[in-house]
Amino acid sequence: MSGKIIAIFFALLVLVAGAGMYYLQVYYYYREVTDPPQSIALAGGPVLPVRDYRGIYSVSSPLADRACFTTDPAAATGAQVYATPTPLIPPRWFGCFDPAALTEDLAAGRATAYLAQHDVAPKIDNVIAVYPDGRAYAWRQLNEEAEEKRTID
Repeated sequence: MSGKIIAIFFALLVLVAGAGMYYLQVYYYYREVTDPPQSIALAGGPVLPVRDYRGIYSVSSPLADRACFTTDPAAATGAQVYATPTPLIPPRWFGCFDPAALTEDLAAGRATAYLAQHDVAPKIDNVIAVYPDGRAYAWRQLNEEAEEKRTID
């Protein structure tokens, strides 16, 4: 009988620990942006006006920033196009950011990715994708310097 109690105890312990880790990764470390920007500067000089901003950031990782907003696509004229945009997956509850659709649209030329800031954190770039209709999405991703380091190791 005591073996069953110990097994049940460890099973419950594993469930509680698993639920705790899930909560930490999906909810706890993320915060919604409460003071949205009115504009975002792109590399190369242009400034995008920002409307209807919805963004998240993480208290533990500079890679976790994501945002959805609308802008004037003509304002991106002259900005540096980002060669290898790779939208990262946000938490499931942040529904406005669909990385699969965004990746497909970038590959098909239905959206254009621009560099907003190189090395916003070491080896991390801030990237913004803009659609012709004004929808825009921002995220951070590892840049080519981080990719080079990874292939050397």
